[in-house]
Amino acid sequence: MIETIDLNGAWEIQPGTKGNLPDSFEHKVQVPALVDCAVPSYDWRGFEYHWYRKNIFVPNGRENQAAFLKIEQSMFGTAVWVNGTFVGESISCYTSQEYRIDNYLNYSVENQIVVRVGQKSTLPPESAVGKDLERLSFIPGIWGDVRLTFTKRVRVKLIQAIPHVDTSNVEVNVWLENYYDAQQTIILRGAVSEKKSGAVSSAVCLKVAELGPRAEGKITLFLQVENMKLWSPESPFLYLFTAKLEDESGHTKSDASHIPLDVESVTFGMREFMVRGSSFYLNGKKIYLRGSNIAFHRFLSDKDRKLLPWDSKWIQKILVDIPKSHNFNFFRAHLGHMYNKWYDIADEGGILLQDEWQFWGATGTKEQITKEFSEWLKDNWNHPSIVIWDALNESTDETVQTRIIPEMKRLDPTRSWESHDFFEDHPYIYSLGPVLVDRKFGFTRSLDTIGNSRYPSQVNEYLWWWLDKDFKPSELTKKVVSRWLGNDYTEKELVDHQSFLASELTELFRRLDVKCIQPFVYLSTNDGPTSHWFVDNIADLKPKPILAALKNAFEPFGVSIELWDRHCFFGEKRNFALYVFNDYPRESRGRLKFGIKDKLGKWISFEETSVSVVESDRKIITLSVSFPKDSDDYFVCAELTDSQTGRKAVSEKIAHIYDSIEIPSVLKSAKIGVIDKDDEISDFLKSMGVNVYRIENNFDETCDLLLVAGSSVSRSAYDSMREEITRWANEGRSVIFVEPERDVLQKETFVLPGGQRMVVEPRVDPDQGGYDSYLIVDDIDHLLWEGLRKTDLRMFNGAYGGEIVPQSDLKIEGPYKVLARSGLSLSRLVVLEGKLRKGLVVVSSVELHGRLIPKRGCYAELYARRPDPVAQRFLLNLIAHGIRSQKNQSSPKNAKHKSIAEK
Repeated sequence: MIETIDLNGAWEIQPGTKGNLPDSFEHKVQVPALVDCAVPSYDWRGFEYHWYRKNIFVPNGRENQAAFLKIEQSMFGTAVWVNGTFVGESISCYTSQEYRIDNYLNYSVENQIVVRVGQKSTLPPESAVGKDLERLSFIPGIWGDVRLTFTKRVRVKLIQAIPHVDTSNVEVNVWLENYYDAQQTIILRGAVSEKKSGAVSSAVCLKVAELGPRAEGKITLFLQVENMKLWSPESPFLYLFTAKLEDESGHTKSDASHIPLDVESVTFGMREFMVRGSSFYLNGKKIYLRGSNIAFHRFLSDKDRKLLPWDSKWIQKILVDIPKSHNFNFFRAHLGHMYNKWYDIADEGGILLQDEWQFWGATGTKEQITKEFSEWLKDNWNHPSIVIWDALNESTDETVQTRIIPEMKRLDPTRSWESHDFFEDHPYIYSLGPVLVDRKFGFTRSLDTIGNSRYPSQVNEYLWWWLDKDFKPSELTKKVVSRWLGNDYTEKELVDHQSFLASELTELFRRLDVKCIQPFVYLSTNDGPTSHWFVDNIADLKPKPILAALKNAFEPFGVSIELWDRHCFFGEKRNFALYVFNDYPRESRGRLKFGIKDKLGKWISFEETSVSVVESDRKIITLSVSFPKDSDDYFVCAELTDSQTGRKAVSEKIAHIYDSIEIPSVLKSAKIGVIDKDDEISDFLKSMGVNVYRIENNFDETCDLLLVAGSSVSRSAYDSMREEITRWANEGRSVIFVEPERDVLQKETFVLPGGQRMVVEPRVDPDQGGYDSYLIVDDIDHLLWEGLRKTDLRMFNGAYGGEIVPQSDLKIEGPYKVLARSGLSLSRLVVLEGKLRKGLVVVSSVELHGRLIPKRGCYAELYARRPDPVAQRFLLNLIAHGIRSQKNQSSPKNAKHKSIAEK
């Protein structure tokens, strides 16, 4: 370009209809922005079209030059008029549009430019506008920069800089365009300089091109970059390639006396990003991507958004300053390309980006998608910050993935494509799903498959726990909160749980060696289905506590304790796997402190050792701790201090310590009948001094209580004696059913004493639900929970994800009181009791098997079930409750129990 007129700033705007230019313009609006920024405001939703108008002065001396109006981004559907004459239109919404307008301009006078934009609903069906199922509004407007450029008879139309870091060379493709009806002989001079200092970095490369009448041509240059400096997040060094066009006569003239036909510059960085095997590589070294997602187009619906998305200082702070101070190096631009200035700032600040099209399900024709994807790449392919193109979110499309993306890879051979070269996972575990998943669940593979992925693993959505700027649950969070916190929770519990999940899950994915970790969502609209990570007014960018949790979890020289058990016996000695991570492309050394802290953060016991990890690797250390001989809440803690930087990483896991369990006095003289296929319950009760009688073929009416443990064998034995048991129970005895779902593979119906039917049915749960690891009770003072707190009823020892309640439904006919629930919206009934004539029936789905007595190897395997003091206490409470109810006994409210609850 020879000259540019910036058309950003104030424009007139008026809503209207498609075919009629408004008679008057009564509002003004900033460009770039959206129509909801109009002053005075109006109801933009009530109009299909919005007309922009701006008067500009074009001085003399431009009559023989080509003039191009460039609108970088505008939605939804754009049409342009100059001085009352229609110039052209485009249905592209995220890419640049260019209109040649020199034939319509008047010189040395004012010219009127009119731009019409429409609502999303006015776009034709071939549009590649895409889908976003969680975007609150689709506000139209000119949301990119606008400028008018003048060139002479030949121009530089497009430049593509392809760095080759292994040879310190940059390959530059330059597309030229001849507007004349005659052939042109053009000289192209190309050179590289440092962007910041202006220092020359290459020799001038000169090539001669012959362009036919009104033809285009491409010239490729190869330039050696002297003293090459690589672009990376740590050192985002930028270069400038400048192309200068001259005619033949200019070849013999000095630069000072000759005016070129056109001059164009592009910014680029010498960096190479590759997928190699199951890892990502930046400049030949393995790199771990750590960050989150920016849902730019959802943020456009935020009530506090105003002009922030176009404010360079605000962009710098939210895109570079805050993320880098929290150990982020990477973002996915989620469901839609952002305002172009964001990419310039990412280039300068050293933030890596994955640019995702707004396809949550593709729309449009192959031809239109190809056109817009091509525009997308050409607009952005020189940004070193963009390292991954992404066509689809949580969806597949054969045309896009097998036909269009390969064509795009030929256009830009330097970048990988998600959904083609590797595939994302969205494990919304420990929230919408269970704590852990060992199967396909929603839009994720099993955790084991992720951990052993043949391509780079990318977990770019997890942490289904969104809170708005006032710490209220978002719409999608409301459906999961009660599953984990019950219905009676505080704001602090909401906030703490979000930070807990951020730490717990991020550490998990680092232990699985996931190459790209991105919890969802750093920036979005505040009051949508999801919400961002800032409090109060978004303009002030005050981070929520979750960002501090992620800062620690993302520490490049980091640490993680692999511990899922939360319930420990006092004085118990346990071994743990401790992971030390080194994301740096260099060896890291440090001091490791490991041991037990009390709930006030004071070290009770610890050991220290030196540790070193080679570049981009991890080390797994087995360490032992002995828990205090005191029932209380403690933390297993590891602190890693980097010897080079002094930075500290911390991993903490809660450990509830319980003392020895005493048998309730009511059980000391009771005779407990047990129907069970194995001896675990009987052996445990006997070890506690309970009088246990195993019932196999004949029922013993001298028993004070009957316990039926779930299994096909137990149910068969119970069914054969059911009438006798019913008569016995109706005389004032209690029958307890434990784990009736165990071994049930399909829907089964059982008849309880009293004739009520109990239906057990396994659930499939393909994308939400699953088993449960948290038990929610309304009345913790009920005698069934004696000596326990609500926080004790979470994550029993062993089993995959601390499973407590199986993935099945339990329904019982008749009037039953629900004592415990679990699951989404607490719809899963877990513990129920019902009255007989004089007796009591209790049904409990709480999984106790494997948690009452130790079995061989139970402490050697991570997910093996092992003794759990809470499970043991619950079983004793369950039986004691049955005995007390039939004897009309009760336990004093303030009775002493050796437990944490006492403290």
